[in-house]
Amino acid sequence: MGSKVRVTDLSPTEAMRMLQSEGHRRVYVDGGRVIQSFLRAGLIADMVITTVPVLLGEGRRLFGSLAGEIRLQHEKTKSYPSGLVQSRYRIAA
Repeated sequence: MGSKVRVTDLSPTEAMRMLQSEGHRRVYVDGGRVIQSFLRAGLIADMVITTVPVLLGEGRRLFGSLAGEIRLQHEKTKSYPSGLVQSRYRIAA
């Protein structure tokens, strides 16, 4: 089986167009700035937000600057013995 990871310098819209032409219906997007660019382009349908039980003194905003609020609809939350918590959300219409 070949690698499923792709690195590209295409815009989010161009990247999705390319992947759709190859028959892909869903893609996994990761990395703060990459996710921000896909959110700004309106290309995120759902997301999993993982919380690690460590408080940081400082840091970058998770989703950076956005043009406005993006409302989320909670679907489920799962906790793990380590304290890690994952919550799944759908972008509200």
